[in-house]
Amino acid sequence: MLEARQLADIGFDYVLAGLEPWSPFGEELRRRLKPYGKAERAALLGEFRNISVIAEAFSADPSSFGPLARALMQLKDIRRSLQRSRETTLSDIELFEIKRFLILAGSLDEAYSALPFAGELYGIRIFALPEALDILDPDGMRAQTFRLPDGASLLLSEIRKSRKAVDLALRALPQTAENGAERDRLMAERTNLAAKEENEELRLRGEMTRAFSVYADEAETLIESIGKLDLAAAKARLMLTLGGTVPEILPEGGEKRIEFIDMVNPETDAAIKERGRRFTPVSIALEPGSAVITGANMGGKSVAVKTLALNALLAVCGMPVFAKSAALPLLPDIRLLSEDLEDSRGGLSSFGGEMVSFDRILTAAEERPGSLVLLDEFARGTNPHEGSALVRGAVRYFNEKDDTYALITTHFDDVACLARVHYQVMGLRNTDEAALKAALSSPEAGKAPQELLARFMDYGLFRAGSEVNPPRDALKICRALRIREDFMNKVTE
Repeated sequence: MLEARQLADIGFDYVLAGLEPWSPFGEELRRRLKPYGKAERAALLGEFRNISVIAEAFSADPSSFGPLARALMQLKDIRRSLQRSRETTLSDIELFEIKRFLILAGSLDEAYSALPFAGELYGIRIFALPEALDILDPDGMRAQTFRLPDGASLLLSEIRKSRKAVDLALRALPQTAENGAERDRLMAERTNLAAKEENEELRLRGEMTRAFSVYADEAETLIESIGKLDLAAAKARLMLTLGGTVPEILPEGGEKRIEFIDMVNPETDAAIKERGRRFTPVSIALEPGSAVITGANMGGKSVAVKTLALNALLAVCGMPVFAKSAALPLLPDIRLLSEDLEDSRGGLSSFGGEMVSFDRILTAAEERPGSLVLLDEFARGTNPHEGSALVRGAVRYFNEKDDTYALITTHFDDVACLARVHYQVMGLRNTDEAALKAALSSPEAGKAPQELLARFMDYGLFRAGSEVNPPRDALKICRALRIREDFMNKVTE
């Protein structure tokens, strides 16, 4: 799968940061989010069903989730104490935290039962543990405190009664020299009683711990469900906030296609909105073999590739995708080659680093049939003649792989004719050149040329014929960016 720096680059970390679970158990699952494996197909489909059901209920009545949210927010992670309950006697603090958790579990069960989908979610069962709570709360007061009651044993009751009498006697004894011996006797008696009380409390806590430990497994099962419920609810809220959807996961052995309609990259979208513009949705449909995206630099090829990488990864991680609709198989791997991969420590140039990484991608795709491979401006680090040959070789190679989806962006000619699918970035294709020239000759105050140029650039994709070569927009873009005229004249001579 993708490396950590690539996750940040495609906007995956940005999306995860937008997930806001209410409990420590949901937060832990958020941090450990990972792709579902082939054997986990049923769990992935169940997760998407959970997200859909929760999103529908939340959209209809957000306030109905208030009690659930309040209960989840108060929970603390007690799993270490649960484990210790099987091994040793728990302390007062540990018993207090478990008792508090069990009280909140009752509130959580009540809040969950009031929701319209209670009992319908896949792999989630929320329940109370009243018998376990009775062990830690023998008085039945359900107060979020913990102290062994006097009635826990006859000996404890007698010890505490004696301690109380000694304490009263000490307070009543005048602070005089002649009472020194009596004070010392009372203090010694108090110390002795305190030791007896501590020993009896230790014995009672041991009995209580052993009695509760029978329910430790059930408490851990409940915690697992709480985490799943919390994270699914966070995913549903994020989907509603950012306008996502649940993807269709194609059945194993069925049709082979990856299709996203009107994809958006939330991080890029947010950055563009800050500049007063909007993200152009991207639609891509792939079949096994090679697909190519061509277009001028600055035209949005890299954004399209990263948007696909992001949404494909989100889908296999059980996350909503940010598209109008999406359908794809359960991809076993996603590989992206998109950056300057210079490895100075290994003595490799950027081109050498790129080719080493590409070789690893080939091996990974061979080992994991059905993978998605994304190559952004592949072989750009060498001369155009050899670079073009390498790209054409990559297209031919993946065309022979009926179990790999490959998407390659390039500005080289004579590549698209070899691909099974050819997309082209709209770029300045439909731009009114007179309007562009007028805007750039009288730029708005404080606006950089590239900002104005971006207003005229169409970052959408369209299906192009295999015979269509990349557009010739480079010189037009250079002039729009006001590259020195004396230099441009040399270029066009």
